[in-house]
Amino acid sequence: MHTSQPQTLHLKRFLKTIFTVLMTTGVMSAAASSPLNQSTDSVTKMSKEQYLAKRSVLISKYSVQDKVFSALQGQVKPNDLTSSEHWKWRIDQYLYGQYPEFQSIYDAFTQGKTFQQIYNLPAEDLSSKNELSAKNPPALPKGYFTDNLQGNPHRGDHYVSNGKVHITYQGDLTDPYITSFDLKTHNWDGPYKAAESTLSKGGRKIDSHGRPIIEQDSKGHFHIVYGGHGGEREDGLNPLSIDTPHAGGRMLHAVSEKPNDISKFVLVNDISPFASYTKSFTMANGDIYLFTRAGTHKSPWVFYKMKSSEQHFQAPVIITWPTPQKDDPIKVDTFYITPLKISDTEIAISSLWHECNFLEYHDKTTYSRINAYYMKLDTTNDTFYNAQNEKLSLPITLASANKHTLAFDSTQREETPFGTVPLILENKTPALAYEARTKDYREWRMVALKNGQWQHSLPMPGTEQRIVRDHKKREIKQVQSLEVIDHSSAVVTYKNKQGHTVFATAKRVSDTQQIWQLDKTHLSLANSRIQIEAVRDNTNKTVAVVLNVKKGTAQRLYLWHDGQFHSKY
Repeated sequence: MHTSQPQTLHLKRFLKTIFTVLMTTGVMSAAASSPLNQSTDSVTKMSKEQYLAKRSVLISKYSVQDKVFSALQGQVKPNDLTSSEHWKWRIDQYLYGQYPEFQSIYDAFTQGKTFQQIYNLPAEDLSSKNELSAKNPPALPKGYFTDNLQGNPHRGDHYVSNGKVHITYQGDLTDPYITSFDLKTHNWDGPYKAAESTLSKGGRKIDSHGRPIIEQDSKGHFHIVYGGHGGEREDGLNPLSIDTPHAGGRMLHAVSEKPNDISKFVLVNDISPFASYTKSFTMANGDIYLFTRAGTHKSPWVFYKMKSSEQHFQAPVIITWPTPQKDDPIKVDTFYITPLKISDTEIAISSLWHECNFLEYHDKTTYSRINAYYMKLDTTNDTFYNAQNEKLSLPITLASANKHTLAFDSTQREETPFGTVPLILENKTPALAYEARTKDYREWRMVALKNGQWQHSLPMPGTEQRIVRDHKKREIKQVQSLEVIDHSSAVVTYKNKQGHTVFATAKRVSDTQQIWQLDKTHLSLANSRIQIEAVRDNTNKTVAVVLNVKKGTAQRLYLWHDGQFHSKY
């Protein structure tokens, strides 16, 4: 069982699995240099009879203590071949991920076979049922630097180096695009399509999970990781999960051919195609850390490390492991994590408990998101600690998280922590924010460690005494976000009394208090959504702001710098 194995996945088995996947699916790029481009051991073929016999023995062996097998088998509808095949596939994936002993047996039987040759299932339908037409989107104000974007709002990702802001985002048909803006000359380079995504091709619905992230290594090459939401059926079974692909889209890694050049990228095959969600950080010593969920909902979270001066990620380290509930094994306890670089050598991780299930039913009232947790990774020794600086053993399960990293217990409270994010406080106190949701309100609140005890439902830093006034010097009640540019200026988004979403600049009117006066309104849109994100350089100075502006089927990214929008078009 994975929970008793070392925290680092055996490199040979992982590389062999991913190599086989990429070779059979045509993702391997001949131009890419990768440790996966090495010969692998051949898999001994096995007859169907031999396979079924060995599979049956293992299921019987582990079913004595593990009730998941009977729970999954119990979902099969009588006399329904499709149902039988579907749950056979699900049981195979559970067995493959939870008990690696099964992997060589399964691989021997399925070598060279397509998904349809292994399972008698109809072709999957990932098309949109209610796709909004983007042929004639509403007009948005000039100033944007992207074409019209589809999917959920997002602000892309960025990296600042050599006086330029490099921005990557999910563009047409979810392919990753990249562009650069020179902060001195105000000239744009790009956008370029960096690579191809499998996420929303072939008439599939637009899926925003594949949003690309960007880092730059110590030799100047850019790295983009993008496109993942569980992999494809033809990728086989996931050695790092108990959950089957069900959303489509391979996670892929592309690297720029030349240093400091965003015009051309090639694939590097060193990460799992099954992964979903990404967040990355470059540490002071040049090491790059990539955090991702290793598959779909019931999958562990892992991190990959790329050492300074190298251009390939090492084998993944498993951070969390999903655990089926003993009393009701259809339900699975897992996590959503959010990492944040908090110093030159530390990455804080906040998380929430997600009560998932093998039936893929999700209560859209709360999405079964519970509690809030905090821990940190010391990148000098790649060791995890809790807020009390106690060393943690990996992988983290719900039981160990509740014992060692629980910061906020929401089980007896009305509010649901829909999302979490670590916070950096001036006094270095461990803290996190959680998005509290009830039927009556939705707001961000803070949990902080004070005098050795966690305190929750605290106001967000800088908001308790903060006042933002409109042009008539009236206090604005619905401030959505405020980003401080420097001591005396900021940008703010808010809802005005007419219900418009507004983006404006503001001036500080007090040296000792957080009182801000609107200076100028730059966008005011009805029935719209505006998200902003500060772009900071390596000294943590805000040098620009990226905005996502969405109105109906119209969605564009804007760059705010030196008091104005800088349009590409």
